[in-house]
Amino acid sequence: MTPEENSPKRRTFTELSQQFLLGIVFGVLLALIPLAYLSISTLEMNLLYVELMAAMVLTCGILAALLGKKFLRPLIAFLESIPPIG
Repeated sequence: MTPEENSPKRRTFTELSQQFLLGIVFGVLLALIPLAYLSISTLEMNLLYVELMAAMVLTCGILAALLGKKFLRPLIAFLESIPPIG
């Protein structure tokens, strides 16, 4: 018999949706990082750039929902390592 602490705990729908939304938020922040270092007037918002940003945001959300804290922990560490802008 395996101990209960080694058995995987099933996550609730609320936890999954919260992790998905956290992944979406992190994806949006990661997509906006280049805008913080570039002038908006020099950046052309073409369709490909918008599609890539949307794909990255959705990918972060899906990975956060699937992997949970294993995916969110490195993202939090990455965002904490970025110096504040201002």
